[in-house]
Amino acid sequence: MKAVIFDLFETLITEWGSPKYTVREIAHDLDVDCQAFRREWRLLHSDRHTGKLSESVQAYRAILGSLGITRDEALLNEIVRKRDECKRKCFESIAPEIIEMLSSLRDSGCKIALISNCSAEEIAGLRDCALYPYFDAAVLSCDVGFVKPDAGIYAHCLSLLKEEASDCFYVGDGGSDELSGAKKAGMTPLKALWFIKHFVKEYDANQEYPAFLEPSELTTFIRSRI
Repeated sequence: MKAVIFDLFETLITEWGSPKYTVREIAHDLDVDCQAFRREWRLLHSDRHTGKLSESVQAYRAILGSLGITRDEALLNEIVRKRDECKRKCFESIAPEIIEMLSSLRDSGCKIALISNCSAEEIAGLRDCALYPYFDAAVLSCDVGFVKPDAGIYAHCLSLLKEEASDCFYVGDGGSDELSGAKKAGMTPLKALWFIKHFVKEYDANQEYPAFLEPSELTTFIRSRI
């Protein structure tokens, strides 16, 4: 194997334990009905994650427009600031075992890449964090217009790495059907359990793919197959 492609959320970083500025809190600050706001927020999920709405303030304006409501731009900008601040927190303290894993794989000669389904606001802290220097390629859905498990997002990453799918591992917690998408793309899927084991009851109910409780276990597995 020549490359390891990682998911981001709940694989390399976790949002659990970090401060949150939730959709409920945003609706409260905008003084709009929470259920109505949440419904509109969900309807914009694809547009936010494929980059059609490249800034979160655009989503807030669209939602308010759909609800027939107007709010002061200063308030919207303050909500953007608070949301951005919270989203950056999970990039500030990367788990040491994650860095050790990436460093060991890099020392073994593996290329390392990232594929993430995300809106622009969710990855505002990515390029400044300790993870980013390890990536030979970073493919973000909001930049490329594809989301996992669409074959296009895996193909785009492979083209940047200049590697064949059969020479790549794909590592993720399994959200967004990413592991089956990676398998269909020709990669070897591996399941990361080290974060989700703490907050998902049946974290390995689907045992279709090799699964790892710790980053060190994954490192040993991959290094034995290089």
